[in-house]
Amino acid sequence: MRRRVRFVATFVIVVAVVMAAYVVQRSFTAPQASAASGATTAFYLDVGASASLGFQPTGIVNHNGRRTNTGYANDLLEVEKIKGVTLTLDQLGCPGETVQTILGPAPINQCYKAPQTQMTRAVQFLETNKSEVGVVTIDLGFNNIRNCLAPAVVNEACVSTAVAAVEVDMPKIVSRLKAAAGPNVHFVGVEYGDPFLSHYLDGASGPGDATATLVAMDRMNAALGQTFTRGGVAIANVPAIEQVDNTTRVSIANVGVIPENVWQTCQLTWMCYAQPFGPDDHPNDAGYALIAQAIAAALPKSL
Repeated sequence: MRRRVRFVATFVIVVAVVMAAYVVQRSFTAPQASAASGATTAFYLDVGASASLGFQPTGIVNHNGRRTNTGYANDLLEVEKIKGVTLTLDQLGCPGETVQTILGPAPINQCYKAPQTQMTRAVQFLETNKSEVGVVTIDLGFNNIRNCLAPAVVNEACVSTAVAAVEVDMPKIVSRLKAAAGPNVHFVGVEYGDPFLSHYLDGASGPGDATATLVAMDRMNAALGQTFTRGGVAIANVPAIEQVDNTTRVSIANVGVIPENVWQTCQLTWMCYAQPFGPDDHPNDAGYALIAQAIAAALPKSL
């Protein structure tokens, strides 16, 4: 039996408490923010894969999750509303999308039918709204690397292939989207936390496996960051806000002493849950809320 299973009951209880506290804290702190003097209306085009749609597990055996209205895109609407910005959300994401599949020419998913792809839809939307103020988030690359990290032992060759794909294809994605957008559109590229830090809990080999996933994810985020910077795209620093590099040891009641980044992973994703809810690498409500904060931090104070 994997060690993780022995921790599940405790994590379920503690995570539920933490998430509830987070929601309460957010409800009390939000009104303290000062709204902008003049209201702004803008579009929000959300490009990506399943996480861009707020996917979370359903608890149904052999079911791969469902889209929700509690993802980071929905949270960002609320964050910007406090600042006096009303965003109109258009979500084009498709589960399983990668930096290659979005480029086509034919879609390799169940979301679009040729000749239409997520990219053609996004370009059409941006060209139609070229004179408008807008926000575009780009959330791609995770599906290129996730299968490299899901097994207990990281597939290094697979990681190198995934990073190379981002280095080659993400500049094309950024270029096409920016060419279609007007001058008042703000782009934000999303970097990733490391849900596979949960491997730490998988017995004697777990700590080493978790470290290997972090090294791999750091490589992916470096590739994403370089591409976004070169393309003039702001970066949502999700790794920092999720403390993925914080290895400070913390003592958790009924669990033991574990690194802070592992504890954060268990609080912000479904990876430390047993079936039928986990292990699942999608963020939970608290995780999506933090991603929204990282995106908001990358946007200008006034659109």
